[in-house]
Amino acid sequence: MLRHPDYTRDRIQQLVQRLGQKIYAARAPLADLHVAGPVDRISFAEAQKLTGLRPAKRGDQFGPAWATFWFRAAASVPADWAGGRVDLLWDTQCEATLWVNGRSVQGLNMTQGDRPDAILLDRCAGSERLEFQIEMACNRKFGVSDGSGYPVGEEPVSPYHLRRCELGRFDPAAWELYWDAHVLAGLEAELAKEGAASDKSWQGLLLTRLNDFANTLDLDRRETWAAAREILGGLYAHQTGGRFVELSAIGHAHIDTAWLWPLAETHRKCERTFSSATTYMRDYPEYRFACSQAYQYATIQQRNPDLYARIKECVARGQFIPVGGTWIEPDCNIPSGESLCRQFLFGQRFFEKEFGRRCREFWNPDVFGYNGQLPQIMRQAGITRFLTQKLSWNRFNKPHHHTFTWRGIDGSEVLTHFPPADTYNGDCSLRELLANVKNYKDHDRSRECYYLFGWGDGGGGPTKGMLEVLRRAANVQGLPCTTQRTAVEFFDRLERDTTDLPVLWGELYFEYHRGTYTSQAAVKRNNRRAEQLLHDIEFLSVAALAKRGHSYPADEINALWRVLLLNQFHDILPGSSIGQVYEDSARQFADLFAKGEKLLPTGSQLVNTTGFERAEVVEQAGKLQFVRASSFGPAAAAPAGDAVQFTQQGDRLTLANGQLQATFTTGGRLVSLTCAGREAIAGEANVPELYDDWPTNFDAWDVDPFHLETRQACAPAIRWELVRREPLRARSEEHTSELQSQ
Repeated sequence: MLRHPDYTRDRIQQLVQRLGQKIYAARAPLADLHVAGPVDRISFAEAQKLTGLRPAKRGDQFGPAWATFWFRAAASVPADWAGGRVDLLWDTQCEATLWVNGRSVQGLNMTQGDRPDAILLDRCAGSERLEFQIEMACNRKFGVSDGSGYPVGEEPVSPYHLRRCELGRFDPAAWELYWDAHVLAGLEAELAKEGAASDKSWQGLLLTRLNDFANTLDLDRRETWAAAREILGGLYAHQTGGRFVELSAIGHAHIDTAWLWPLAETHRKCERTFSSATTYMRDYPEYRFACSQAYQYATIQQRNPDLYARIKECVARGQFIPVGGTWIEPDCNIPSGESLCRQFLFGQRFFEKEFGRRCREFWNPDVFGYNGQLPQIMRQAGITRFLTQKLSWNRFNKPHHHTFTWRGIDGSEVLTHFPPADTYNGDCSLRELLANVKNYKDHDRSRECYYLFGWGDGGGGPTKGMLEVLRRAANVQGLPCTTQRTAVEFFDRLERDTTDLPVLWGELYFEYHRGTYTSQAAVKRNNRRAEQLLHDIEFLSVAALAKRGHSYPADEINALWRVLLLNQFHDILPGSSIGQVYEDSARQFADLFAKGEKLLPTGSQLVNTTGFERAEVVEQAGKLQFVRASSFGPAAAAPAGDAVQFTQQGDRLTLANGQLQATFTTGGRLVSLTCAGREAIAGEANVPELYDDWPTNFDAWDVDPFHLETRQACAPAIRWELVRREPLRARSEEHTSELQSQ
């Protein structure tokens, strides 16, 4: 037994870190590096026209936030590197894209240390001259805040600066040995944390043999490396045996279509992420990467056809996996039922046209709750499976199950799975792999669970390191048996394996982010107005087909629907994005309304475009009239039967017709509302109230319970006026002071 296990553990971890430094022991500077910018988000073709390039060097700072810089680089491969692989080592503390021969090869990002290198030559002859370009974005995965506390643009030192720019000779032996040791050392450390709950004999053997490994390996004597790796190989020969949980893993890069960055940056996030994914798939044939949101595929199809062709090749090979079945990952509470149907219609239509398949699962892990009608809509779209994760955040009532049947309000059912790691951005740490086993709430019903790994929200996706960990974690004692599988493969296994599924009926309520119903009212108003406009355009266009010379503007209508569906993304419509996003949204809606109004068929007769009978007062050319209309039918003038009466007695104002009587104070408070002589309110109504809005977190998203303790009634109006008084309509307006209005 080792005398000093903690000391031994520290020694092993330090050795693993030093081993990692051997992966690029040989490095060479770039022979030539020039930069142009700052510029806007321009295409690669436009970047080739940039002039005024200036020399760049390590230590240079760049800005302002959201700016773009284009680097042109050249390097000579050292002659003695012949036969080896040559990588680019790059770090600007922000997001970037490597372009080689006009192709986006890979994303580069060091804000979390996740993607600092990219392959330039698989096998060099020595002395070659390499040329490439780098598109640098002055933002990070989560926008432009650097966490320094300084306002953006006022930092004393730019967070975006050139920290590393060189060639590295890749050492495959050091790479393999590093990851072999990294996984086993991490496993031993996690088992040690578990204490009595862990397999002590296995943990003891791990530490003993890792100590032997440390005694055998001399980093400066390559002849010791084979024996050291043989020791590690003996440990990998200890397999899971009991296979207590079958963990299916899939690469993922949840990319919020807009959030802490505008749509234009999302397009580049997709470009960086998908370039990395398709590049890694060559060297990791087991790699499976899931991507939802048809909109993001369509964006790449338009702006980077070469990358899109690579994606389609990977889809055909079964590595790049379209999932979700919707146009974007929509908010599932605010849009109308028709809009949610269109999300699936446009998404499934795209996936079938482009990839020859429809999605069988709804993939929406980051949304703030799910209305009870969704199972019915999913089933109508050919979807019988559902994956999400967000409800694990619930503050008071955590989900009781990770696998269950979700039954909608009409009785429709879908198989549902919440990944038990409680994340859709897994980092493939040993802690997270073990968490799948510890957290899984349905061991008595199933041994199948799903693990989504890769940097997400801001995109990026899996790294080569994550893929290396999963290779080694596939079947080793102490870890769940782990295999990369597609969504279809996982849910097929889940259906076969699971018994006695619990049933959850109705809405899946999220106990967070209730404030999203009050944030950014303009986008919510525009959403509803656009839903109503598109409904009317479609109905009236169909009705107009009966008239000679009319045709149905399907392409134009579909284009407007795509704009609306995009703005129903779960960080746009709820109001949780930055200001730039809502500036873009306002422009898009203004364009939608302008084009939509032109598509409305013209006619002299009023038409009821709703599905129920209506009788109401309408105004045309400033003239009021009372009309009646059947559902989806023309309106006809009709006798009103009564008239609006207005009276004032002291500080009481009364508006009445044959059905209703409403009495207000001159300050605007509603003190009585009667229907057929029956009082409908108790106390005063129409009393605006103010509450403090200082949540402890998520300032645009949450309304914390203590806000109810801060209620203040607004002061009454200081004056009123009767602005309209006609038999068919009367209206009074109350006015407050300028200060009260604010």
